[in-house]
Amino acid sequence: MKLTRALRIGITDDHRTPSKVDEYRAWLRGLDADLDLQLLSTRAEHQVRVEDLDGVLLTGGGDVHPKFYGRDDLLDRTEGVVLERDIFEMRLIEQVLERNLPMLAVCRGVQVLNVALGGSLHHDLASLGFNDHRGPGEHPLHVDPHAMLFFAAGARETPVNTSHHQALDRLGNGLQATGFAPDGVIEAVEWSSKEGMPFLMGVQWHPERLPDHLLSRNLAGLFLKDVRRFRAERGNEGR
Repeated sequence: MKLTRALRIGITDDHRTPSKVDEYRAWLRGLDADLDLQLLSTRAEHQVRVEDLDGVLLTGGGDVHPKFYGRDDLLDRTEGVVLERDIFEMRLIEQVLERNLPMLAVCRGVQVLNVALGGSLHHDLASLGFNDHRGPGEHPLHVDPHAMLFFAAGARETPVNTSHHQALDRLGNGLQATGFAPDGVIEAVEWSSKEGMPFLMGVQWHPERLPDHLLSRNLAGLFLKDVRRFRAERGNEGR
């Protein structure tokens, strides 16, 4: 059945100056030029009801406030914390999961997702003995061959870019790690049990910065495929 309106996807504001949200828009529209992409933030003009969305993309940005994973003492070792963004996005994630919306999370996005599900973060990789992941540059991604991520990667190893100083530590409820950097840093997560669960993929690298990379296109493709399925199953045409 032909959809009577464009797929509507919410993209979280990255709270950066200048903003890099247009990179995410271009990445998704590289696969579907007709997408209706709505900016989500605490600002009144960006208040879009979750009930009106078909999917959500959590973008990158500054660090999550460490108080949300029980480490207030680490605040002076974090960067770019925007408390109102943390509060807004954690509530957004709760609403998205209640609605079973497909969700894709990138860099800071996978970190706030993990914390919202009860997990924790490595506050600074280099100081904790891991490699320096700030970049610029790339490193190999080791992929679990049994994971959904493998369908996007098409191989057990593929290069990805790197631009972060934090990463997932203790995994949030229901998540499993499906991709790793050579030093063991978790680079991707998805649901450990997918039966009856909405699409969920979280990645630590930035696929939107390499929109023509096969893995980047396939990640966006998997997400949009499930967004379309969500629309069709819930009879949202013409809403």
